[in-house]
Amino acid sequence: MTQIEIAELVKDTSVCEIATKTVKKLNMTDNEKVVAEQLDEWARKIGETGHDPDHEIAAFITRTINDEFYDAPNELLDSMFERGSIGEFDDYEAVIQPVKNTLIAHEAARGGNVEKSYLDFSILKPTYRNRQVETQISYVDLRRSGWKSVALLTDYATRALENALFYDIFSVVDAAITSGAENYIAEANALPSQATMDALALYLNDRGAGTVVALSKYIQAASKLTGFNSADMLNEIHRTGRLGVYDGVSLYPVSAANRQGDGSLLLPDKRMFGIAGRIGSLDMKGEVHTYETENNNKETIDLKIADFTYGYAFNKDSLENVCKVVFAK
Repeated sequence: MTQIEIAELVKDTSVCEIATKTVKKLNMTDNEKVVAEQLDEWARKIGETGHDPDHEIAAFITRTINDEFYDAPNELLDSMFERGSIGEFDDYEAVIQPVKNTLIAHEAARGGNVEKSYLDFSILKPTYRNRQVETQISYVDLRRSGWKSVALLTDYATRALENALFYDIFSVVDAAITSGAENYIAEANALPSQATMDALALYLNDRGAGTVVALSKYIQAASKLTGFNSADMLNEIHRTGRLGVYDGVSLYPVSAANRQGDGSLLLPDKRMFGIAGRIGSLDMKGEVHTYETENNNKETIDLKIADFTYGYAFNKDSLENVCKVVFAK
């Protein structure tokens, strides 16, 4: 297979989808099967020769990650932020729309004047974070597993960056909501109580409902509290292990088994977050670049996946659209 043919396959096919289907052993279309077979032949040849002259492995990784983060929606983060992207060398100021109506209707004499009141349109400079993955793929793996080895590494690299972004955002939100705030709920128990869930649901419903996000153990416990035991609800618990809604508020579990590469959780433990609306902006800056170097002495291809950069901006008022529950230590 020529490099021109490889390039055409990359251009006309969803690399991300083929990589995912390859890793998860999902059914492919006839065209995808042909593409996967050709990619397998190509990957094995690299393992035999130790040479990827046009750095096509890097091209696959770059395109997959960029497609995932620039074109694919993320339902939860989209509900929390205005999402967008800017160029690598661009900068911007985020305009945070007022979430509080601070206009005051004063009593006044007809034709008279009253004290002005104002809406808070905050102009904020985003805070930027940059994440990077460095790894390698061996010639032996390419010869043994072919395209599957490239697909697996690509899929895991994408998930690593996605998990890091998710963790960073919720860690920032967690740190910004402190004890004593209206949107801070202290729970004396290790799992959510009826009173805490009622207070959290009330907070969210007062702002137009929303979603509760937490590790699965907290969501499961919340969904089995007393008072939610109709036949339909009990059937749902028996079928799925939990309810999907509590008092009109959606429940969004995050698996404790889905961890970052260093073993850390995707969400801070002993926390629940209730999200009642957008709190600010979250923008990707530039695109990911993958640098590929052949290391024949070690019989590996070294990969540096760099420039995964994003900026977030929110203020104290907009953060009131998030309510945090903190469980006993």
